[in-house]
Amino acid sequence: MRQLYDCTILLKLSYLVSLFVVGVALEIKAQTPSDSLYTRRHEAGKKESPWVFAGNVSFQIKPLLINASPLLGYKFTDNLVTGLGPTYIYNKEGLVSPLVSSKPSSSKPGPMHVYGGRVFVARRLYKPLFLQAETEALNYPYFDDREDKRRDWVVNPLAGLSLNMNTGGKSFFQITVLYNFNYNKNEFNKQLYNSPWVFRLGAGLGGGKK
Repeated sequence: MRQLYDCTILLKLSYLVSLFVVGVALEIKAQTPSDSLYTRRHEAGKKESPWVFAGNVSFQIKPLLINASPLLGYKFTDNLVTGLGPTYIYNKEGLVSPLVSSKPSSSKPGPMHVYGGRVFVARRLYKPLFLQAETEALNYPYFDDREDKRRDWVVNPLAGLSLNMNTGGKSFFQITVLYNFNYNKNEFNKQLYNSPWVFRLGAGLGGGKK
């Protein structure tokens, strides 16, 4: 069973890598030499950096959950951005019952500290609207059948839309709505989140917004 789960994780990661490679290839192929960021920098004599620094925050009230994730992105073209970053999630009442056992736990409820990371690819659809796909890997705590506290990993593929609004210069404000395709397949996701829909607010700097 464990080997099957590991194979599933590898398949999901392979899917994201394939999506990234295909997206970059198609985007670069569609660009003419005069459209590239390098050509524009060279012709204008400007040091327009392709790096984007951003951060996302999401939260819910019941149970109290705070999700924070700084991001480092690279802008291949004006329409294609990819990146990665660490993730930390705090859930005040998350660690209550076993995730691998059907019997109730007598262990005292406690806060859940989850950490991991995510990689993403964002493709511009129209002006500030982007189509975004990502994979997040989260390390979470749980109680086993003997009520010993342990940790395990879950990998979630997500996809949705991101709205990037310029706030002046190279800074921007971001609203992201994603769907977790692994929500109903893992008990941890149901214990951590109230819904498969993920809503995030964020801000960033860099990349030379249009």
